[in-house]
Amino acid sequence: MPEKKRPFGVTLLLWMVLTLTAWGAVRFVAALRWWDVLNEFDANLSPLYLSITGAGWGVAGGVLLSGILRRRTWALPAVVTSILLWLIEYWIERIFFQSDRANLPFALMSSILVVAITWILATLPRTKYFFAKSEEHEQPVEEPKVEEPTPATEAAATEEKTATKKKK
Repeated sequence: MPEKKRPFGVTLLLWMVLTLTAWGAVRFVAALRWWDVLNEFDANLSPLYLSITGAGWGVAGGVLLSGILRRRTWALPAVVTSILLWLIEYWIERIFFQSDRANLPFALMSSILVVAITWILATLPRTKYFFAKSEEHEQPVEEPKVEEPTPATEAAATEEKTATKKKK
C-alpha cells in the first residue's frame, strides 16, 4: 500500500523541529570552537552550559525528527512541549544572562507567533490523524466492552467455582 502524503501541518512542524535541531547543533559546535574566547572574556553563559544545551537540543531534535517520520503517537505532544521549553529557555537566558537589547517587541511578538503557529498546527484534525496510528497494522485504541452480569452468567460462574472446588 503506498504511503499517504504527509499533511502540510506536519511538514511545518517538521521544519520547526529541523530548525530547533540545527540551532542546537550550531550552538554546540560554536561553544566548542570558541571555548577559549568565551572563557577569556568571561561570558555570562559558560561554554560548558552552551555546549551541553546545544548538544541536548541537537539530540532532542533528532529524536523528535525520528518520531515524526515514523509517525509515533508521542511525537506530536513532544514537539509542542519541546518548542515551548525552547522558548522558555530562550527567555530565561535573555532576561537573566544577556544585556538589554532594543528588539524586545520583535522578540516578544515572534515568540507569541511561534506558540500560536505550533498550537494551531498541533490541533489541526489532519495533523492529529497523521499521528493517531504509527503503524498500519496497529488498531485504534478502543474502550474495552464490559458486560453486565445476568442471572444466567452468574449461575454459570457459580457452577464453575463449585466444580473447581470439587476437583481439589
